[in-house]
Amino acid sequence: MVVIQHEHPLTLVDLNPKYPCDEYVYDDEEDLISIQAFQCPCDRCDLNITFFHRYYYKCNQCDYSLHKLCYELPITLEHTSHLAHTLSLFQNESQQECHVCRYYIWNKQLCYYCSSCMLNICLNCGKNEAHHHTIYHPSHRHPLIPINRENSMMCDACGKHHQGIFYQCITCFLSFIYEDCIFSPKRLLIQEGTCDKFFHTHPLILTYGFPIADQQAKFNPRCRVCNKSFSGYEDFWVYKCEKCRYYTHHHCAYSRSSYLRSKPSESALNLKPYSKKQVPLSNRVDPKQAPSPITIEELEDDHDVLRLPLSEQNYNKVKDFFLKERNYESSITHDSHEHPLILVDAQCNDIATMNENDSSCNACLVSIVENTSFYKCKFNGQGCNFLLHEWCTRLPPEIKGHKYHQEHTLRLDRYTFSRFVCGVCDKYSNGFAYWCVQCGYTIDVWCAFTRAKITHKSHPNHLLSRNCGFASEDDYCRMCLSGFTADNNILFGCDACEFHLHAGCAFLLPETIRHRYDKHPLSLAYSPIENHEGDYFCEVCEEELNPNAWFYHCHECVQSIHTTCAPILLPQSKPYLYGGLSVLRVREKERGIYKPEYHPHPLSFKFLSGTSKDDCTQCGRKVTSGCIFKCSECKFVSHETCLRW
Repeated sequence: MVVIQHEHPLTLVDLNPKYPCDEYVYDDEEDLISIQAFQCPCDRCDLNITFFHRYYYKCNQCDYSLHKLCYELPITLEHTSHLAHTLSLFQNESQQECHVCRYYIWNKQLCYYCSSCMLNICLNCGKNEAHHHTIYHPSHRHPLIPINRENSMMCDACGKHHQGIFYQCITCFLSFIYEDCIFSPKRLLIQEGTCDKFFHTHPLILTYGFPIADQQAKFNPRCRVCNKSFSGYEDFWVYKCEKCRYYTHHHCAYSRSSYLRSKPSESALNLKPYSKKQVPLSNRVDPKQAPSPITIEELEDDHDVLRLPLSEQNYNKVKDFFLKERNYESSITHDSHEHPLILVDAQCNDIATMNENDSSCNACLVSIVENTSFYKCKFNGQGCNFLLHEWCTRLPPEIKGHKYHQEHTLRLDRYTFSRFVCGVCDKYSNGFAYWCVQCGYTIDVWCAFTRAKITHKSHPNHLLSRNCGFASEDDYCRMCLSGFTADNNILFGCDACEFHLHAGCAFLLPETIRHRYDKHPLSLAYSPIENHEGDYFCEVCEEELNPNAWFYHCHECVQSIHTTCAPILLPQSKPYLYGGLSVLRVREKERGIYKPEYHPHPLSFKFLSGTSKDDCTQCGRKVTSGCIFKCSECKFVSHETCLRW
């Protein structure tokens, strides 16, 4: 179709007279967003005129508009490659080859055409097409022109590598932005960009950097899509909602959709790579590769799933067990140990002076932490390292209808010195055990009272599985934001989403709490509150609160409380929410005992894998593989069975 001149005079319009300072001059960001949303079709090239082109011509007498660059194209052209005839500006109606460079001229793309010879010349050969595509982008102070790159190059907007059309500044050469990124909308709903995988009430606003000072002022938030930090990302573009402290990397806003693939190019002309080989647009993530969420129906069918956080009803049941029946006696005798046990009050806890092995509870093998009440052997300083959590002194003597062994009753074995294999986690242990007299099935205490799988409202529709020590150095707990530094951390994780929780963080925080500082229930919040203006401060300690970690919040009074300042599930378990917020558990405790009736020195409990040269001091037989007691001060060695009480 031959292009002809319009019959009416046209007026030049400047869409952005404040360029290049538009990001800073507009007082109201909404004004800038509405202006940047402008678009209308060009009646010469059929592509949209956008805010980024800055200039366009319009007719005041009819609905007719042109890109400024389309208006400036001459209607006719004398070209040295075809001096015989004058060429006319033409909108191509089918894919053709350029007479000069032999590259494709795409359908509806403008070119120069000779009707006599039926040949086409692309704008790149007929005119300087790169300058014809000049745009004025608010991210850069100079105009940008398109350049084709067939090799993979890094985009200065998203930080990813692409190949195809980039926009570059030829004044300072400091900006190099991929075409998908350069025309990203100023305002975006995250649910549109991610195919409803993520949701946020407000539109996200595109900004052209995230300075380190701003990140630190917001407690170094993480991307809500990929959960990676913005460290080293201060010069790249981000989408954000400042009202809710909701931030995403630019490329993450489209990471699970073909949103950009479906958008037509917003350039003045339909510029294609100058090659017969089609270049892929971008390296977006295929939404089919995203992990499939587990349906509610599947969760209901799995009876081994614990749903967290605990509701108020279940919270009260657990609280009654741990608190109403609490043992307050300063000295007790326990069936599992021959010596008296002395209560160590939480205020006088000296557990920090012990090593990890000696500070582990003999029943559940979980480390006892500071400010927690526990019982220790009267002869603790003389070689006997027997310890029990206060609540482990009240373990039920039997369990009927256990989920892992419903056919028989499991009885508590408190005398376990030998190693056994837990029927649930398939790991060796030497703590207390629940075992079946009829078939010998054995479960360690931890697996008897905790689930292998949980769901948590902080990560809905995905199962979190229990594992010990499987997190990497880069993983961290979403509740407390601290890492998993120890190999024996107990944690729950969703491997598909790299979502992890310390066991203590998952179990010890109820869904709602009541506090004397607020007349309403406070709900557990997993991220910054929507429409919360200003910073967060804890109503109890009056310190600033990091809303990227979990906290309790009253939506009616707009008050917040640290989880560590709130009344939690078990007051004595509160130390698990400090300094790492982790639950450490040894698989096997090397026990020390003190039996002066057999030997005057402390004895250590050892696991012997091969045959020893020593003979048992008690029975005289050769000490073979198994459990033995050995003295480090002399040559005393004994089978475990010879000293077992």
